[in-house]
Amino acid sequence: MAILTDREIEELVKNGKLISEKFSPRSLTPNGYDITIGSVRLGQQETQEKVSVGPMKHFLVSSKEFFNFPEDVVGQIWIRSSYARRGIIGSFGFIDAGFRGNLTLSFFNSSDGQVEFVPGDRIAQLVFSKLENSVAKSYGERSGSYQDSRGVTLASPEKRLSRK
Repeated sequence: MAILTDREIEELVKNGKLISEKFSPRSLTPNGYDITIGSVRLGQQETQEKVSVGPMKHFLVSSKEFFNFPEDVVGQIWIRSSYARRGIIGSFGFIDAGFRGNLTLSFFNSSDGQVEFVPGDRIAQLVFSKLENSVAKSYGERSGSYQDSRGVTLASPEKRLSRK
């Protein structure tokens, strides 16, 4: 696997791949892309407005961008250090080849104060890696549970973890 450079990312975006909606050149990094906040879900409320998250609170964020991964590219997400330094902890999965949709990211405010989140702010970096070959079956063909998701997408009841 090789990490994609800014030039390779821009070329794929021009061809309708990687990020097919809401791409921002400002979010491009030398070897990745900064995901921006589309909406925030705190408790039962989801908003596209500025939200203040209190200490010891879990919240979810959807990406503003709509991603369109080709069958030979995967992604890894890393929290931006500016949020980590304020006590925000993120838990992220690996993005499979062939995934399409908004991303839903899970965060926890471990600090002892309020932290504000504003739609459009950059919250995490996505690093794209090119596979040596295309996959036999893409994300949509294997499981596709969150394929074409929009906004914050919660786990469906059958996908929730059980204690068996």
